[in-house]
Amino acid sequence: MQVRKRDGIIVEFNLKKIEDAICKAMVSCNKQEPEFYSEIETEKVLYNIAERYEESDIINVETIQDMVEEVLMKDFSEVAKAYILYRNERSRIRENKSELMQIVKEKLFATNVQNQNANMDEHSFGGRLGEVRSEVVKRYALEKCMSKMARDNHLNNMIYIHDLDSYAVGMHNCLTIPFDDLLANGFDTRNTDVRGANSVNTAFQLVAVIFQLQSLQQFGGVSASHLDWTMVPYVRKSFMKHFKNGLRYIMEYDNNFINNFEKSTDIINTSIDDHKYKAYSKVYKYALDLTTKETEQAVEGMYHNLNTLQSRSGNQLK
Repeated sequence: MQVRKRDGIIVEFNLKKIEDAICKAMVSCNKQEPEFYSEIETEKVLYNIAERYEESDIINVETIQDMVEEVLMKDFSEVAKAYILYRNERSRIRENKSELMQIVKEKLFATNVQNQNANMDEHSFGGRLGEVRSEVVKRYALEKCMSKMARDNHLNNMIYIHDLDSYAVGMHNCLTIPFDDLLANGFDTRNTDVRGANSVNTAFQLVAVIFQLQSLQQFGGVSASHLDWTMVPYVRKSFMKHFKNGLRYIMEYDNNFINNFEKSTDIINTSIDDHKYKAYSKVYKYALDLTTKETEQAVEGMYHNLNTLQSRSGNQLK
């Protein structure tokens, strides 16, 4: 005799599976010697099957489970109830899995693109995979991480749990990055150490790098505050580099003079408008022009980096 499973696959009839299911139901009801009773009840199920079906027949798995319920109801109504509850729970799990698989298919093949977030392209390779991950983790959060009341309220639109696909992970959402400290002192990544910036060009490049790195460590937005003030020390550092070159190639001062000039200047706290620089008018104009150009190019490069950043492979990035 053979059994047709729910997915249509046909397998050989296995009496042991019926016995195991009855035994588990009896154990859940604290019945003594469940193995002994399960063997008896299994024989009754087998007898019913033999009465109704031929050896060559193919029986649906649901039909066998119905027979198990009938047999248990005659002698063990409490066990039958436990078996029915277990069967219903398994059915619910299967239905949820089937529904989830349909959603997964929809997201993988982008057949119902909604682009719910302006920063996320659901057509992209990473966007489709991200949407699948999102749906799976949402389902896990609803089933495993919250009370039935909270889950039902969310599903019935009584409440809305924001960023549900990140709920189970428990990571923080949205922050302002401390660029003052990171650019001044450097930072560690998983792969390497990054030194502090010594020019405005490097500083703006590192801003884009830090945005990218931090976005990979969390969900939601990352931001910068007072970035203009943050960049002041690095504008001054770049200015000093250009000023030193001006002293070397325009004024033709030797290295000792240039090094002493640098040592005597508090670069970080000295404005580029300071009279100490303006005393060398040609060098000052040269350094100011090059610093202005470097700053403009650095800002433009940062904008290009941030506007084309794909560190989340098509997922949300702010």
